[in-house]
Amino acid sequence: MSDKRDEILAHIAHELSVTYSMLAMACSNLPVPVVIPTGEVSNVEAIPAVRRVAELAEDITMPVDQQAQLFASCCFWLAAMDVYGLLIANFHDVRAHSALANLIMATESLEDLLAWLRAHTEMQ
Repeated sequence: MSDKRDEILAHIAHELSVTYSMLAMACSNLPVPVVIPTGEVSNVEAIPAVRRVAELAEDITMPVDQQAQLFASCCFWLAAMDVYGLLIANFHDVRAHSALANLIMATESLEDLLAWLRAHTEMQ
C-alpha cells in the first residue's frame, strides 16, 4: 500500500508543478506581466506568490471573465496544495481525488485564460 500511496503523492506533486508552470506562463503574458518564481520553486515561495496573483487578479486590465479565470486557477491550485499537505499527514484516497479535481479545475481555467491571452496578443 505504501508504494501506491507514494506513487499517488508523486503524481499529485508533479501535477502541482505542471499547473504552477502554466500559471507562471499565464502571468508572464498578462497585459501587465506579473512575475512569479520559476525553476526549482519550493512551496514556501510558490504559495505566497500564487496568493499574491489571486489578490491582483481583479486589478489586471482585462475582461472580467479572464480576471475570474486567473483568480479561479489560483484558488484551485492553492486548494490542491492544501489538500496535498493534508495527504502527507493523513492519506486517504478520496482526499487524493480531491487534490486532483482541484488541479483539473485550475488547469481548465488556465487553458481558457491562455487561449484568450494568445488571441489577445495576436490581435495587437
